[in-house]
Amino acid sequence: MLILPSKRLLQYYKNSVPQAPGIVDRNFKWMAKEASKQHIQSYGKHGGLLIDEMSIQDDLQVVKNGDEWSIVGNVHMGELNNQIDIIINKSPKVRMATHCLQYVFHGFTGFRWPVAYFGSDTACAYQIYNYFWDVVAKLNENGFIVDYVNMDGATTNRLFMNMLSNSGNLREENFIVSDIFQKDHKICLIQDVKHVIKKIRNSLLVSKSENKSKPGRYILMNSTPIVWEHWESAYKYNIQDGFPIHKNLTNDHIEVTPVSKMRNHLAADVLNTDMLYLMKCYQSTLENPESLASTVEILENSSIIVDFFLDKRPINNLQDPRLQKLKNVLLFFNKWEKEIEHCKLYSASKNLITFQTREDLNSSIQGFLSLCEQHVGNGNSINPGYINSDIIENNFVN
Repeated sequence: MLILPSKRLLQYYKNSVPQAPGIVDRNFKWMAKEASKQHIQSYGKHGGLLIDEMSIQDDLQVVKNGDEWSIVGNVHMGELNNQIDIIINKSPKVRMATHCLQYVFHGFTGFRWPVAYFGSDTACAYQIYNYFWDVVAKLNENGFIVDYVNMDGATTNRLFMNMLSNSGNLREENFIVSDIFQKDHKICLIQDVKHVIKKIRNSLLVSKSENKSKPGRYILMNSTPIVWEHWESAYKYNIQDGFPIHKNLTNDHIEVTPVSKMRNHLAADVLNTDMLYLMKCYQSTLENPESLASTVEILENSSIIVDFFLDKRPINNLQDPRLQKLKNVLLFFNKWEKEIEHCKLYSASKNLITFQTREDLNSSIQGFLSLCEQHVGNGNSINPGYINSDIIENNFVN
């Protein structure tokens, strides 16, 4: 039997470094010691900085540390951002924190560490930017190198990434930006692919056939509609004889509620290889199978994205066939975008997945490809299953 440490011992271990918002020097030193204790090699100290903001229950607590008392629970975005707030509001303003902004380091070989957090009431892009470089600098001082940034596609996060851009056009830069501390070092910007998959599903979800003559989204490819009714019909076909082809598909996947809409795995299940196979089986039963041609085509490409970023096999060389498949997927989506934008009969705002989704998709795929081009080889590898923000939520819950 495995004997676990006592609760008191775990508390001593956890509190060996003061738990405080902002950048705590002793936390970075503790991180370096743990990496040394775990025998993390040089390449394992390269990795990504995951940034996420999660909502928390607002609460104030009085904490005693020695003879000093302090109140915990206010917005605390660091001295610089606090001073900016005073300038903007023309006076100090005390607010309760409703969110927690987190910075977590995730090494290429799996080493992870929560490096800093801030109490916020939804952080602005400039606030994320200010402390991003401070965190990068502190990691550099302690022997860790940030090679990529991973975050979801919230508006503030997209603005933050644009602030890092040299030209203002991240697509043209292949989502690569310069490190202000080391000009020859580059940092790749990668949107969290699981949130991108969810955004693709959400765009399809509001594409309804009855919207063709009404305001709203009506997605077209090769003049053929891609509408959510195709998924609804395939689901009914899947359960009609009691022996489902897609065993994970449930009514929650099809009748999406505000709560289920936030579940990443539900979005992945309707865009993966199993869904592609089910849609092809359903297509073969139709009198006019061409009506599902475009739906099948988008599933052929979305399933590659889902399978690739769930794959735990490392990319060891740039000739890996999975990389070429990923490049072809990016070409497919960008070609589709150009065809709609250049066609006078259609509108990109109504007949494509959303602009934000297209930008985030480019960031997820091209950002990852750029990361591989810089770091794969010479015995180094990158695991695509690591490139997501799942662990930041797990760390927060723990």
